[in-house]
Amino acid sequence: MSGSIASYDQLVRQVEALKKENSHLRRELEDNSNHLSKLENETSDMKEVLKHLQGKLEQEARVMVSSGQTEVLDQLKALQMDITSLYNLKFAPEATSGGRGTEESPAGPASHRDGPGELGRATFRMLEELDRER
Repeated sequence: MSGSIASYDQLVRQVEALKKENSHLRRELEDNSNHLSKLENETSDMKEVLKHLQGKLEQEARVMVSSGQTEVLDQLKALQMDITSLYNLKFAPEATSGGRGTEESPAGPASHRDGPGELGRATFRMLEELDRER
């Protein structure tokens, strides 16, 4: 009978160890979830800043075209292409990552389709059109 008591004690220790591990994993999952939420908020804030900067760049480009400052405009075009490329490299994996809810799927809100990458392409096309008009 002492063998069965030892087996029972061993099982109790294993259950306790599993409870501790489960508790640890729950805390880690909660921490990761909080961290992910924080990163999503920061990303959203950065997108808003990029949109604001994009608007300023577009406005400045219009002023430069109308005043004939084309070499600075060419530099802005190059900078815009660099910013767009950097954004696409940095955030493209988010669009293809798995394990997310349907609210974040590629067919989700329009904000994914109208992000800074699309704004950059539209701005670049507009700058090219303004340059041709000049």
